[in-house]
Amino acid sequence: MLFVAPTEDMKHRVEGVLADLHLSMPVIVSCDKNVIADAKEYGKIDVVISRGGIAEELKKLPGTSVVELGTSLNDLLRAAEMLQAQGCHRIGIVMRANILFDKMHDFQIGDTKLCIYPCETYEAIEATVRTLDETGMADGIAGCMYAVHVAKSRHMLCTYVDSCSASILRAVREAVRIVRAKQDEALQAGRMGAVVQNIQEGIVLLDERQCPIFCNENAKAIFSPDFARTFHAEMDRHIRHYQGEQLIDVCGQKLLFQMVPLEMENHIENRVLIFQKMETVMKSEQKIHASLYQKGLYAKLHFSDILTHTPKMEKIIEMAEKYARTEANVLIYGETGTGKEGMAQSLHNGSRRADGPFVSVNCTSIPRNLMESELFGYVEGAFTGARRSGRKGLFELADKGTIFLDEIGELPLDVQSRLLRVLQEHEIMRVGGDAVISLDIRVICATNQDLFRMVEEGTFREDLYYRINVLNIHLPPLRERKADILPLMRFYFERYAAGAAFEERFDRKLKKRLMEYLWPGNIRELRNLAEVFACYAGEPIEEEQLQEWLPDRSHKVRTKGKEGEKEMLSVPLGIPLKEVEQEVIRQMLERFSPEEVCAKLGISRVTLWRKCKYEMFQK
Repeated sequence: MLFVAPTEDMKHRVEGVLADLHLSMPVIVSCDKNVIADAKEYGKIDVVISRGGIAEELKKLPGTSVVELGTSLNDLLRAAEMLQAQGCHRIGIVMRANILFDKMHDFQIGDTKLCIYPCETYEAIEATVRTLDETGMADGIAGCMYAVHVAKSRHMLCTYVDSCSASILRAVREAVRIVRAKQDEALQAGRMGAVVQNIQEGIVLLDERQCPIFCNENAKAIFSPDFARTFHAEMDRHIRHYQGEQLIDVCGQKLLFQMVPLEMENHIENRVLIFQKMETVMKSEQKIHASLYQKGLYAKLHFSDILTHTPKMEKIIEMAEKYARTEANVLIYGETGTGKEGMAQSLHNGSRRADGPFVSVNCTSIPRNLMESELFGYVEGAFTGARRSGRKGLFELADKGTIFLDEIGELPLDVQSRLLRVLQEHEIMRVGGDAVISLDIRVICATNQDLFRMVEEGTFREDLYYRINVLNIHLPPLRERKADILPLMRFYFERYAAGAAFEERFDRKLKKRLMEYLWPGNIRELRNLAEVFACYAGEPIEEEQLQEWLPDRSHKVRTKGKEGEKEMLSVPLGIPLKEVEQEVIRQMLERFSPEEVCAKLGISRVTLWRKCKYEMFQK
């Protein structure tokens, strides 16, 4: 920083202000004719402080910010008081406009009138003083040094309007603020430069004429040896016909090319070109896949992400939040598409294991001959084609976290027995090995099948059933969550059709159709339909299309009612109330699993066992 004062007196006052601030800054006295040469003696200057014509001259220095020192109202009044004491009553205040502290107007103090004359040039100052003298409009002049010089040459009463210490203090503080801002900006620029130079991608910045104005070292290497010539020869056609990320050949290299527009405040259309070598992209993908496999998938959803306005579902979420705080195994019941994995992720993220891995396994997606090796891993040489070093199974990957077994009813009986050991002992043995590996995992299972009926049929182990079914959650189908249908449709539609208005697309008739539809595919079907509606966001929808997307399935419900009458119970008249209760439970157990009966009656499993005989569960 540098302070250029017009007088020795101001220099001494500036030095006093700097001493009070414990701030070091060179202070010199100069004039507008010599100030550029004087300032250059101090080398590179970030900020300079001065006033009047000197400040105007200093603005010619490249890369230098100029803080203009102004005057206060007190400075003007002090000068006017000095002239008033000499008998002046018409005072002209003549100075450069950049010295005046604000856009001032003429004003009067008693019988003394003060007229303000801001000027932009020395010629204007001289002409103004001459006019005021010749016309008698002013009998005294208060102003800058040049105005005082002209007034003295015309033998007018005059005084210099100085800048007080308070004005100097404000200017110094502003200069310090600018210096710090420049330092922060330089630091940020240095950091960004280091980042750009050290990333693997080649980076080229284009100006509004599509000419490169910056490139990092990787970009230079791609277009070497002559960057300017090679770049235009290779890239002009790709820039002109750019249609999104693409694979291009440049100088014998396969590159993934992307062009990103930069939004600038001055609306100049700059663009950033990003180049990635394909071998680098492939290596990165391999590392990512390996890392994900070693760490397991992460759980993205939380309870707060579950959208519902249905009291029944809100109660289920409240109960699940309590379950999340325990370590007990959980069994989630629900039809296809009701959000079983989302609930499992929320249970994980609401537990103490939230920072651990969340490994999701769909039991139907693993071939039966690979089921054991995928779940429990294998040792070297366990079977033909096995890795030399062996491999961790999905249970090991879930150590210190949660494993989610979707479609648990599809596990073969031999795998069920091994899973039972894991749940009982928290230990596994890899396929082909004899070492016992201890695990710290929580198991969450899900199914859309009647596991209790599978136990009766001998296709699911009874001991495993009771081991996984410690806590259970029944997710209702969407047809039982009527209040959630339209909010869910709005949520997914606005996600897929950015900017489209839900109310304009979905009129009352269409909303009615959505509410009456049975949604056999539940939330998954609704989400898919929302994406279909998003594709047709700007087009009218024909009745035939609606019929295709929302077919009438009421006949299927009626058929189901005639065949099973699952929604109705028949109780004989004239039997005691206690027997009515027993008959209701008996009939419901014939049609539903105990878990479903508990959910429909709103009672616990213990209460159900107490109200009926154990033999009912053995039929």
